[in-house]
Amino acid sequence: MLRTQPPEVYDKWVKNEIPFTDPAVVNAIDIFGKIATDDKMVDGGAKAVAATDFRDSPKGLFTVPPKCYMHHQASFIPSFFPENVKLGQDADFFPYPPYASKPELGTPLEVAGTLVMITKDSKASREFIKFLQMPLAHELWMAQKSFVTPFKAANKDAYGSDALKKQGEILTGATTVRFDGSDLMPGKIGAGSFWTGMIDLVGGKSAQDVATDVQKSWDAIK
Repeated sequence: MLRTQPPEVYDKWVKNEIPFTDPAVVNAIDIFGKIATDDKMVDGGAKAVAATDFRDSPKGLFTVPPKCYMHHQASFIPSFFPENVKLGQDADFFPYPPYASKPELGTPLEVAGTLVMITKDSKASREFIKFLQMPLAHELWMAQKSFVTPFKAANKDAYGSDALKKQGEILTGATTVRFDGSDLMPGKIGAGSFWTGMIDLVGGKSAQDVATDVQKSWDAIK
């Protein structure tokens, strides 16, 4: 969605201000479907898409010969690489490029993240929130193994590895950043009908039929 439509359309989509049956949404589903159901483009073929645990999905990168050469996943996926694999040496990464036909959309990024809130108000809680707004708080985490920050005031040299620093630069250099769409949707959609709809898609159902089914479930909870 973020590579074929402006971020404003994405925002409307996650709120269902435009339905799943909107041509913009159906087009995005169809693009994914054409890739995911092409046996020549997927390790194990289309039947493996819904049957492969995401923790096992990168293993094909490291077989001899490799079963695949690229893997589209989040920054945490190296946690499931074989123990002897060194990120930056045996495997590397890059941001998914923009569509040639949509250069004006730049390099958008979809993210998840850690949210902090006060559940019991106190002076200490408020001071902690103030601390989290300081570069130092981020730099202490950046020196660890898996934290990437969007905070541009933090010193990028504080990252604990070159790989994390590169991830941080991709994040702060993105032209558009949006939170994961399925997580922003109601649970019955994002973790329900949208999820099962994508499984139906790789099983052979058309993008239009999948979109229609998801929209019916969203209409049912309005």
